[in-house]
Amino acid sequence: MKVAWAHVEETYPHITTIGCAAHTLNLLLKDIMALKTMDTLNKRAKQVLKYVKGKQVTSATFLSKQKLKNKSTTLKLPSITRWGGVVIMFDSLLKGKESLQEMAISQSVGIDSDIKKVILDDVFWVSRVSSSQKILKPIAAAIAKIEGDGAILSDVQCLFAELKEEIQTILPTSLLLKAEETAVVKSLEQRREFCMKPVHAAAYMLDPKYDKGILSGEEINGAYAVITAMSDHLGLDKGKVLGSLAKYRTKQGLWKGDGIWQSCQHISAATWWKGLCESEALAPVASILLQIPPSSAASEHNWSLFGNTHTKVRNRLTNVRVEKLVGIRANLRLFEPDTEPSSTRLESDTEEEDSELDAEEVDMLLDDDEVQEESID
Repeated sequence: MKVAWAHVEETYPHITTIGCAAHTLNLLLKDIMALKTMDTLNKRAKQVLKYVKGKQVTSATFLSKQKLKNKSTTLKLPSITRWGGVVIMFDSLLKGKESLQEMAISQSVGIDSDIKKVILDDVFWVSRVSSSQKILKPIAAAIAKIEGDGAILSDVQCLFAELKEEIQTILPTSLLLKAEETAVVKSLEQRREFCMKPVHAAAYMLDPKYDKGILSGEEINGAYAVITAMSDHLGLDKGKVLGSLAKYRTKQGLWKGDGIWQSCQHISAATWWKGLCESEALAPVASILLQIPPSSAASEHNWSLFGNTHTKVRNRLTNVRVEKLVGIRANLRLFEPDTEPSSTRLESDTEEEDSELDAEEVDMLLDDDEVQEESID
């Protein structure tokens, strides 16, 4: 991938190749979970979940107890295809703690003594699971934010800055050893360096809703280089573009009044530039940079739709028809009301969300002959 990036950037100087910010944060989670303390906790938590979920009696008893408590939470093992799966696992454990402990105390369930010891151990719950969540949840929340439909490239700069500050505040009270705390900070910095490019700084600089104080001198110079290269590509006068940038950063001319800065809180950054600042030479560059997605989450969500449309049962669908079905399914989701905050989307189970189309949908979308052919398979 890096070799391909180098070829693209050499051939097209105005293009900057970037990685997926959500995937980068997921790799940070992976780094943290590889630490000895976290790895031990992870294995112990999985041991409890696998035991309870793997036996019919214990699984049914747990669900029954959760139902009596009006809780719909089930125990969830992490999936390698889902970002932040370990956070979902620990969350499901904490939400099922009361039911699990009731089962461990009860004589009628018959839980293994080693598993029972873990479930009834307060150190496991408070000092380990709850403490680890304080470190992991901010990263999971950052993943949920950056993979959302409304996220743009400028959000990455601010997100990493906030994440660093939050993790450094939490680490002294965590269950990690001093050497492991240092490893977490180092891993965060390494992942940030890999993810962040001058184009991120340029987008951040041009986003009116952000304070530009967190940019270093090197990042500012990199942002200038990106804006200049984009101006060349668009055939704009670089002098006028940089002059417009100077007025924007010093709040002169069009940007002198408070009203225009207050308006950016109510519309997207790209719309702000195209609608209110269209007359400025910097506007075409800014509107392009502020429409670039920071992650590949949207395309990866579509992979799930493709997999749930072209299945072993419906394996005679042509590529063209599969694309049409996925297009319809993806666009229908745009009409569904978004009642949950984006930070909770991480908790949802992808396999359940991406369930296969039911028979009625297939009958509506496919010709009768194709439905008959698939039913034969």
